Amino acid sequence: MFSVLPEGLFGPLASPNRRHYWRLLCRLFEEFFGPDAPIPPSTGFPRREIVSAIERYLLTDDPWDSDEAEAPDSPLAVRAAAVYERFRQAGWLRQERIGARDMVSMTHAVSRLLTLLVDFAERGPAFVGAKMRSIELQLRQIVEAKALGDTLDEAADQARQLLSNVSAISVQIRDLMPELSRAESTAQFARRLFERYVGELFVGDYAELHKADHPLAHRASILGMVREIEHGPQRAALLAWYAERVPEGDAALAQRRLERSLRRLHEIDRIDEYLGRLDDDIRQANRRALAFLDYRLRAPDQLDALLRRACRGALAAPEDALRLPVAPGALMDEQRLRAPRARPRPIPRTANDRAEPTPEQLARLNLLRQMKRVRLVLPEDLARYLDRHWQARDALASETLTSESLEIASIGDFRAYQTLVTLALRSHRPGGLRKDDPLHRLLRGFRIELIEGDADNPYLHAPRFVLRRTGTHSDRTHTAA
Repeated sequence: MFSVLPEGLFGPLASPNRRHYWRLLCRLFEEFFGPDAPIPPSTGFPRREIVSAIERYLLTDDPWDSDEAEAPDSPLAVRAAAVYERFRQAGWLRQERIGARDMVSMTHAVSRLLTLLVDFAERGPAFVGAKMRSIELQLRQIVEAKALGDTLDEAADQARQLLSNVSAISVQIRDLMPELSRAESTAQFARRLFERYVGELFVGDYAELHKADHPLAHRASILGMVREIEHGPQRAALLAWYAERVPEGDAALAQRRLERSLRRLHEIDRIDEYLGRLDDDIRQANRRALAFLDYRLRAPDQLDALLRRACRGALAAPEDALRLPVAPGALMDEQRLRAPRARPRPIPRTANDRAEPTPEQLARLNLLRQMKRVRLVLPEDLARYLDRHWQARDALASETLTSESLEIASIGDFRAYQTLVTLALRSHRPGGLRKDDPLHRLLRGFRIELIEGDADNPYLHAPRFVLRRTGTHSDRTHTAA
């Protein structure tokens, strides 16, 4: 900073008359050099015009301290010239000799600094929604290939400023409450509370932050666009844009600038942490303010004066008049203290006794498990059922099995046969059995087709079907044999 700004620039603002120097600087900036002033001449203003403006300011505001270079009783023109020289020597104003006249201007660096200082001093309540809406619109332009790196840098700066403002508000609120508590009267406390806390530090759209239609609710969309920019086709265009605007087209420097902007935008994900802390600070500040106002409104008027009067009366009263309205005896005797409250003892809790199962119960449990297992048809159960029938026949003579040739000798055989019927019914559709069907995993080494007619057996009346081996199953069967 000091390599850019003139040395001694902060001298007037560190003097005893710093408030008056600041006020003069703001008025000069507003009238001649600021963004609201008319466009200044390219060569600057005449020195006499600036000194005359300072004279006009001193006519209305002249409570200067006597320890400055010029005493307050000096002529107005002399003091105005001294103030001008102080600004010129400090670097706030630049004087150049053009022809026969001295022209005055303000350098770009000093003007930018003064603009930042004025904005900082005049900053009002922050609006989170406006920042989030601006960031979202800028990122959308980049995603739609309507903007490049300059817009990305601006969005990243706004994201950094947003988090900085929310974090600074929390710190300022914590610093402000002790200052408000030192107010001498209730009216002064209320005035400072609304001027400083509500008017300057409070978040303007705080009541709408947690609504569904607030721009803050779109932060997930903003982070999604940031990831799209980081990993999408826009990244190459942004790198090319940065490379054209860095010294000597340094690709590494362009990469760092892009990563810095993306990193700042990713920090928006942390805004919930900042807002959570801000909520806690605001709740605490509101409780302290309400408690202070409640105390001031409920306490008797001039309570301090009444206490001082009571103390003076106690000191001046005779000894007999200072007797306390208490019974005789020790004031702090242990017999006068209330007995401690005896808490009831907790009810002892015992765990439920675990009863060991009887042999009959264990046998019934094992039988139930076997019943459930035998009714469950797994791929290997179905394969063993079919292999038993295929091995009983000449494997080279026939590669097919019909439903009439399948035997049912147990509950497991019955469940396997029933599963084959279900497979045949579900396979009887255009395209065969669907891949997402849960029974599709049972088709290992064979195909099943539904044929005309009904197959009757002693246990089940079902349609007829035929099973055909596939090459994989045949090879595996011959290899196992």
